[in-house]
Amino acid sequence: MVRIQLSTVMQAVISQLLIPRIDKPGRVAVFEVMVNTPSIAALIRDNKTFRINSDIQTGAKYGMVTLDSFLVDKYQQGMIAREEVITKAQDGVSMLQKLQELELAQSLSAEAAPSKPKK
Repeated sequence: MVRIQLSTVMQAVISQLLIPRIDKPGRVAVFEVMVNTPSIAALIRDNKTFRINSDIQTGAKYGMVTLDSFLVDKYQQGMIAREEVITKAQDGVSMLQKLQELELAQSLSAEAAPSKPKK
């Protein structure tokens, strides 16, 4: 009964963390945004909340964003530390692997970039 009510009245859920910055003093806000789409409402109503994260990942056109993707974006922008990304992620082990893959891809693309001739 409560799940049915929640699935019909909820509009959105926004979660925020404040992470210490590494580029300058202060903190940066990172968010997770979930909008109550018909798919999200059905997952709540049917007690399949374990699948909500997947819907958030594919719901960018509705303005949804996962905390993990927001953390990675801020890390790539040089705003937050790698350790913060790993400790604040939903699954630290998976996030560590993802960061290693991203860093490897960045180093390979930097090596492949043609060097400018010296004058």
